[in-house]
Amino acid sequence: MKTKLIAALAVLVVLFALGFRIGHPQDGLESAMGSAKSSLVIYKHSGSYSIGQKVVVDVAGQGMETGVIKSASTESVDVDTRAAFIRVNQKDVRGKLIVVIPFFGYIFSVVGL
Repeated sequence: MKTKLIAALAVLVVLFALGFRIGHPQDGLESAMGSAKSSLVIYKHSGSYSIGQKVVVDVAGQGMETGVIKSASTESVDVDTRAAFIRVNQKDVRGKLIVVIPFFGYIFSVVGL
């Protein structure tokens, strides 16, 4: 049991060092398993983003959201979230959406994260 826990921790440290992050979005795209608010997302920062990519963005006053890029320039990206079509600066794009983990967001909601 102890070796499995150490191995899992080592894998998480390596993934973190490679740029992968875990987040709890406040709104955004829904999956077949539920809303973005009830999920956790794994994302990775990238220097460039293109049309059609699913991304995680910081929206002023609302927090982290997930969406699909509809247009991109060197300064900003237009993102289609579940509720709105928004324009954010390139620096407010946290990264490309890799995986959505359903239901674990409920635990973070109860804790207040």
